[in-house]
Amino acid sequence: MSETRWKLAEFLKAKKLSAYALAKASGIKQPNTVYRIARVGYEPGRVDLSTLTAVLDGLRKLTGEEVQLSDILEYVPDS
Repeated sequence: MSETRWKLAEFLKAKKLSAYALAKASGIKQPNTVYRIARVGYEPGRVDLSTLTAVLDGLRKLTGEEVQLSDILEYVPDS
């Protein structure tokens, strides 16, 4: 079965960023949401589009780079 996986933890590690810094930069009112998305094995199966947008905006602020969905999400087709 195909699946979509989070790559946020890998992205944060590669950029030497913390989930705390992302939570602050994103302006998400519930920082635990960011912590959960960034924790391998505990990622949520659903996220509101507004949360996803805030995460991307926060990452752009922190890195000064263009960040796309494909940087933090991965589609893995059925083999």
